[in-house]
Amino acid sequence: MDLDIFNPSLHLRRAVLFWLSMFLTGAAMIVTYLYASESYPSSLPVIEFMFGLFSGYVCYQTYRDQGSNLLRKAYVWSFMITIGWGVTHNPTAHGVYVWANLIPIMCYLILGKRSAKVVTPCGLFTITALLTMQMNQQNEFQPQLLVNFVLSFLSIWAAAHILEVKRTSSEDSLGKLASRDALTGVYNRHALVHSFERYRQESEKLPLSLLILDLDYFKRINDAYGHDVGDKVLAQTASLLDSLSEDHLVYRIGGEEFCIAFHNTSIEQAMVKAECIRLSIENHRFQVDKQTVSLTASIGVYECHHFNTLESVLRKADVELYRAKRGGRNKVMMSHYEKGITDTV
Repeated sequence: MDLDIFNPSLHLRRAVLFWLSMFLTGAAMIVTYLYASESYPSSLPVIEFMFGLFSGYVCYQTYRDQGSNLLRKAYVWSFMITIGWGVTHNPTAHGVYVWANLIPIMCYLILGKRSAKVVTPCGLFTITALLTMQMNQQNEFQPQLLVNFVLSFLSIWAAAHILEVKRTSSEDSLGKLASRDALTGVYNRHALVHSFERYRQESEKLPLSLLILDLDYFKRINDAYGHDVGDKVLAQTASLLDSLSEDHLVYRIGGEEFCIAFHNTSIEQAMVKAECIRLSIENHRFQVDKQTVSLTASIGVYECHHFNTLESVLRKADVELYRAKRGGRNKVMMSHYEKGITDTV
């Protein structure tokens, strides 16, 4: 599971949708005026005017918020319908089909790659078929025009696809760099800050417990074996925690300090899991450079509530962690907010 931390896609799509809908609002109104002033059949300016109004509405909604996925899809399809209508109700010489070259850009930048791979070929096939029919009806079939249109559309489609693939790949890489701890591979403190707001909101309906774990006397390992061995022990500890945490996310929040967010887990269930983790670390033998290293861990567990901030939760979990250390280390301590009690295992 990867966290969605460095993800500007929504902001990019919002910006593209906002400015493009603003531009197309003006363009539709200009075309409406030209059609109306030249006494075209009444349906043409009406269709253009309706699309212009819808573009204005989309622009306004996008300005207010991100714009729903349904609204984005409706806008792209309405654009294609308007272009298709214009192609079939205008002489080919007016060049309405040229606007269809916007379809790949709109699909990839507004809808995303997955939807674009379906919608873009639909747009190409539909506009090409309508353009061919219109030229045949006007007895002026021009294969050169049709070939140039299709090739230009395909070129823009290819460029948009490559750009989106490279952009999403770079975005994913940056997201992993922003959310992962470079040494251990588990999530970092920044990822915990990013995730906690969602956890906090979920805790209104589902229980949430936070576990803070600190390796006992870890400095002695660095002093005895060197920092290289210490780093490898940390990486192995993180891997062990990750395997024991099931679908719960593991975060490294300090030097030898880790956090596990047990969502949809009561304090009692979290205590059982914490004790299992403590025993696993105590019984595990870390093999580093033909050396065997043994560790223990002190653990503090705190049950969160939706009105808690991350700072307050970490502070209260730390209280239990240090209480475990003062009690002899290699212990699990918990604090239950509602009952106002603490306990030890």
